[in-house]
Parts: sequence; structure tokens; C-alpha cells
Amino acid sequence: MTTVYDAEQALAKLSQEHFDLIITDIRMPGRDGVELITEIMGLRKDVPIIINTAYQSYREDFMTWAADAYVVKSSSLDELKAKIKELMSR
Repeated sequence: MTTVYDAEQALAKLSQEHFDLIITDIRMPGRDGVELITEIMGLRKDVPIIINTAYQSYREDFMTWAADAYVVKSSSLDELKAKIKELMSR
């Protein structure tokens, strides 16, 4: 598992390493998660992306539809774990 602080670090890591799955938030320092997803899709269309955010309202934003899953953060990680398992089994 690799954790980064912002979109710039995520893109730098993505250019250096292979990832099986990416989990991102919508709001973060610098570029937001929607911009990050757009950048990732330009580099690696084969990597599944999960948006894990507290902001349910972005689910209707068509720019988030590029992600493979949209999970609203909660105290239970069950939904996130299920999405990870689902995407990794493809």
C-alpha cells in the first residue's frame, strides 16, 4: 500500500510504480480528485479507481463517472472493502 498527500504526489508515484487499484478523495490539497482521475485516465486506463469521499453530492457530477466506484465515507469500512474485493476480482 502506498499513501500520498496530494494529487501531485499521486501522479509522481504512478509514473514510477505499478498499482493494481487507486483510491482517492474528491477534496485534497492542490488539484481535486476529479482532476486527478482525469490525469490518471490519460496515463493508465487499466487501473481501477475508487472515489472514497464524505461528499455524496459529487456522485451526480458526470466527471466522477470515470471512476469504477464511488463510496461515501462512513465509520464502517464494509462498503469500501467490498468494492476493493469486487474490483480486484475482475
